Amino acid sequence: MKNDLAQNIRVFRKEKGLTQEQLAEVFDVTVGAIHKWEAGLSTPDVSVLMELADFFDISMDTLLGFDLRDNRVKELAKRLRNMTDRMEKDGLQEAEKALLKYPHSIEVVHEAAYMYQAFASTIADKEKYFKRAKELYELAIRLLPSGCSDPWINDTVLYGGLASTILAMGDVEEAVKILKAHNAGGAFNATIGNILAGQKDTKEADVFLSYGLIIQLGRYMNLVVGKVLFYLNTKQYQEAKDVTLWAIDTLSHLRKEDKPCYIDKLECIALCGLAMAELKMKKKAEAKKILQKAKEKADFFDSAPDYNGQSLRFVSITEKCELYDMSGDKTAKESIGDVISQLEDTELQSIWKSINK
Repeated sequence: MKNDLAQNIRVFRKEKGLTQEQLAEVFDVTVGAIHKWEAGLSTPDVSVLMELADFFDISMDTLLGFDLRDNRVKELAKRLRNMTDRMEKDGLQEAEKALLKYPHSIEVVHEAAYMYQAFASTIADKEKYFKRAKELYELAIRLLPSGCSDPWINDTVLYGGLASTILAMGDVEEAVKILKAHNAGGAFNATIGNILAGQKDTKEADVFLSYGLIIQLGRYMNLVVGKVLFYLNTKQYQEAKDVTLWAIDTLSHLRKEDKPCYIDKLECIALCGLAMAELKMKKKAEAKKILQKAKEKADFFDSAPDYNGQSLRFVSITEKCELYDMSGDKTAKESIGDVISQLEDTELQSIWKSINK
């Protein structure tokens, strides 16, 4: 039977654009060993053959003269992430192999950068690893215009990783500069504020932290509403109740003064979910009591609606910042009606109708 191993090692090496010296470095062998393999003068051990096949993105059969193995970039990047999550000691070696195989793959480069950044926090020689992570993040950023199929990777992720690495290296000013330059949609407001507060730049820090709080409030409510709906749909009514009570308690701490503010409208929405949970647990009287409270809050807010973020506690900004939700310009009471309608429970709708006469 004809053995094509020697020829295939040479062919696949050249397809990767590698010299014998570079391949020898990857597998930690001498250049002479590579020469003998390609000349058919010697044969790698089985374990090395398996590593060669993996490196060339082929099966053992193909390496010996048969068919190809599917080892797509996506799967390789996923494998690198898993190795990082498990902090596998040979992960960095695998990352460097992957970089040689796919030097222009933003997915592979990003995962390698993330791995070096993660591993740097666990060793004494941090500077070397952080430096490599920085190089790889910068490379990934340069590759970004060529496109990326991974929806989890964009300029915000890459610049965030780069800034985080530079911060870990001790260059606070450069890290903040990068974050400010790429703070689209206020994505880095909280991070910037955190860093500045640590540097005792309290005035500027509070501005970033305040806008960060406003942004996080919207995300927090989306999370809570989503969890409440999930628990209601899966009949986990006690969980729906508990997560709603958690939200209401959190919102209460954002009230600055005893006058209408945006928190009232958000609490009205939360109370609808709470009433639904109580009703599903056969507590109709309690559900009615909660909706009555929601109506009172709605009337209070609608008497002098205030959507200004400056009205919130812990928010220190000099310019007016209008808050909004999916209800648009509807009143708090109208919003309650919409939420109850969306919950599609006739009994809850009947209770609300009896209250909102």
